[in-house]
Amino acid sequence: MSVKSLTMKRILVVGGGIIGSMHAYLALKAGHEVIQVERDEVPSSASVRNFGLVWVSGREKGAELELALRARELWGEIGLEASIGFRANGSLTVAQSDVEFSLMQEAAAMPDADQRGFEILHKREVQALEPMLAGNYIGALRCTTDAAVEPLLLLTGLRDFMKRSERYTWIPNFDVDSFTHNESGNHISDVTGKTISGDFLVLCPGAAHSGFLSEYFKDAQIRKVFLQMGATVPVAEKLGHSVADADSMRYYPGFKDLSLDRLPPQSELAHEHHMQLLLAPRFDGSFTIGDTHLYKEPFSHEIIEEPYEHLSKVIANIFGREFKIGKRWSGVYSQSTSSEIYFRREVAPRAVIVTGAGGRGNTLSPAIAEETIKSWAL
Repeated sequence: MSVKSLTMKRILVVGGGIIGSMHAYLALKAGHEVIQVERDEVPSSASVRNFGLVWVSGREKGAELELALRARELWGEIGLEASIGFRANGSLTVAQSDVEFSLMQEAAAMPDADQRGFEILHKREVQALEPMLAGNYIGALRCTTDAAVEPLLLLTGLRDFMKRSERYTWIPNFDVDSFTHNESGNHISDVTGKTISGDFLVLCPGAAHSGFLSEYFKDAQIRKVFLQMGATVPVAEKLGHSVADADSMRYYPGFKDLSLDRLPPQSELAHEHHMQLLLAPRFDGSFTIGDTHLYKEPFSHEIIEEPYEHLSKVIANIFGREFKIGKRWSGVYSQSTSSEIYFRREVAPRAVIVTGAGGRGNTLSPAIAEETIKSWAL
């Protein structure tokens, strides 16, 4: 899975989200001692507020797709070891018009379509796979490489697995406010003055661009993104695949070379909130649904009802029935706005910041962590 270390090092990981946890997991697998700290009792930010999707289908061709495919391979291996709710369920991007279906046929003819696991399904073939999808649509683009995990199981499952090793230490409620480097290594200190030292340091702050790391984000091409999501009440029927609508093709770079100008404009509401439908089935029978995107700060953090009404109509059209929304929430993630797939900066010898993978952080996290660990082994 990862490069084995010839000499065990002490790795400090700041951040208990998915990026930090994957660094801790793969460093531990590589034979290192790992100390992972988190400012809260348990992580409560983007990693537990997302879909839990491993979304290969929409990744940009080239380096990003290659990273996603490697991450997907790692996710499968991790899912065999840790109780994270991993399932290789695939996805269905549903076409509700002839234009949308023709764009999906274009996607299935892309040079890297086989790598992505694309295939075109007509409605009868979709319904043979997923009888719940009994609504008004033409067909779907299936992606067999897409997968899912359970957000509420993911981080606890990884920690429970790591805690089996005496080389792993988890320290919650450790609010780092400074770090230093000298000839003896890297050192982190919290607001009480307690200091922990190690050989290597990875800082995974998520969307916390302020505070003691603010100088490194001052001129960085990185932004925060605010989104709204929700979950339906549980239902008795089982849905296997994750589901998306064709609006998702507007936002994922893997589809940017298609003739997207043939799509009609989105509604004013959907355009304002940069909306798409993503729907992920959960173990409890509910569906996580979303999502919206706001890019201009400051965010109000208000939960706006109209986007949920829009998504409910889209879902009803695809499923041929309505689903009651039982929960609503919002979140903020960090996203690179440069050509870099994510934000990585060396801030001292053997010390890096890693963040900015927002919108693809869950998907890419194990491969991102693997890149860090390989650089440590040089």
